[in-house]
Amino acid sequence: MDCVIVGGGIAGTLAALRCRESWPDKSVTLFETEREAGYYRALLPQFMAGKLEEKNLFFSQPAKDPLLTVRTDAKVKLLDRATQTLFLEDERKVHYERLILAHGGSPHMPGLLAGDLPRGIFPVRDLATARSIREWLPGHPRVVVFGGSLVAVKTAVHLRQAGLDVSVVVRREHVLLRVLTPAAAEVVEAHLHRMGITILRGCSLESIGSRNGRIEGVKAGSRRVACDTLLVAAGSAPDTTFLEGTGLLENGELVVSPTLQTRDKKIFAAGDAATLSDPGGERISPRTWPQAAAQGKLAAENLYRSAPVPLTLLSHVNCMNLDGLSLVVLGSPAPGAEVVSYARTAEGLRRELFVLNNRLVGGALVGDISGAGPLHAMMNRGDRIGPGVEDLLRPHGKAVFPSSGYRKLKRRAVTFGWLNRG
Repeated sequence: MDCVIVGGGIAGTLAALRCRESWPDKSVTLFETEREAGYYRALLPQFMAGKLEEKNLFFSQPAKDPLLTVRTDAKVKLLDRATQTLFLEDERKVHYERLILAHGGSPHMPGLLAGDLPRGIFPVRDLATARSIREWLPGHPRVVVFGGSLVAVKTAVHLRQAGLDVSVVVRREHVLLRVLTPAAAEVVEAHLHRMGITILRGCSLESIGSRNGRIEGVKAGSRRVACDTLLVAAGSAPDTTFLEGTGLLENGELVVSPTLQTRDKKIFAAGDAATLSDPGGERISPRTWPQAAAQGKLAAENLYRSAPVPLTLLSHVNCMNLDGLSLVVLGSPAPGAEVVSYARTAEGLRRELFVLNNRLVGGALVGDISGAGPLHAMMNRGDRIGPGVEDLLRPHGKAVFPSSGYRKLKRRAVTFGWLNRG
């Protein structure tokens, strides 16, 4: 085979399509462990809440391409670089000319969630599990969401909108710890409280109560919370077991250069599977939808280039609408950066920029996202910020993120993909 891709998420899907565009004489084969490939993982909370039909999770279907093959239910168990061969669990052997590793991550199930569990406990990660959650929820409306990530917050909001009783258990001091300052997170949490969502901060899951094999409650810190559903959104970690012994891992991480090449010039990596090493030696793991999309496309473009080009988009930008509260993350709080802010707290509005060495390195816009595009462009270009930085933060208009679901989201993205259950 010519180009082989491991992983059918956004990074792998876009890599496959870009391979066919950039190298039209090369065949492309994609292997995905799940039963389906090419769906919007970010829309699973809406699907679980019954607000989105399954068919609308999938990317639009391109014309049939005889040089593009998707194999689902196909798990890689071993990589042999010497012979350029992948060994699958079903004993198939796959030879490659170029390889892209975009296999994403597996849900993190910390502490007591790692053992045998009563019914009603699910990770929030993949479509198969999301189907089970959707079937379970109608008779089990008391929900605890464990985690303070973007996925956890979105899941809590959509389930609350669907009329369920929702509590969020956060191990750290506030939700969205990696992307928001405490002040910005306070605005988000106040909005969640107004929705009727209970938030328990600084709590680990101490124990799980069950009856007749089903969950009936959890102890979070010193508090006991009755529930019949526990959804775990505590992050994910790349599965690197099939890469052990290949020489591609550094301290358990699949490290790539800015061109997305691994130590093997014929193997690239993209998305959650990859850890970027910038020229200064810093390790970066953005793990956002836009990053995965950009990396997948670039990895494909670089496959046969004599001089691969580096990734230029390194920001952590993300956006969402939380039941009317608009939120754009431009980049995480950076150590040593000055926080410049504009707030109208009573209106649920806070806009922050993080400035380091007179350059914009991140920020968050909560409640009004006007100007997000120009600010993001300034950050990516590395523009120097003058003394009028506060003026950049003043809202320029209503500019809220659209609340009407996946259709508007899809219009903002490249349409791509396929569904293959074979």
